[in-house]
Amino acid sequence: MLPSDAVTDDAAEHLLFVYGSLKRGQANHDQLGRAVFLRAARTRPVFALRTIDGYPALVSGRGAVLGELYRIATPELSQLDEFEGDAYERQWIELETGELALGYVARQPATGDPYPGNEWPVP
Repeated sequence: MLPSDAVTDDAAEHLLFVYGSLKRGQANHDQLGRAVFLRAARTRPVFALRTIDGYPALVSGRGAVLGELYRIATPELSQLDEFEGDAYERQWIELETGELALGYVARQPATGDPYPGNEWPVP
């Protein structure tokens, strides 16, 4: 069962899965604001990465994507929505642990190029 109204509660905190330029040490990490890093994480094996305009994009696939898990407050999610723009949509993503986390998925998954791995950047 997916949480619904919880994302509109300004006092709530959520799990956020990031997999690209928002990760620690990457160019856009500062966009996470006061989000708190929890640990490395992996999606269930139903995703893949594509490269769209030089950035990774999470799409449906047959692999488990590696990323990072954060705790983030509701008001900061709207700032991330603005940053991600029209190319990405915030959705619930199931992690390999069974936990649900919010994450940004490509709105046009067929665009861009297949990415050569399940972790960005390639280690």
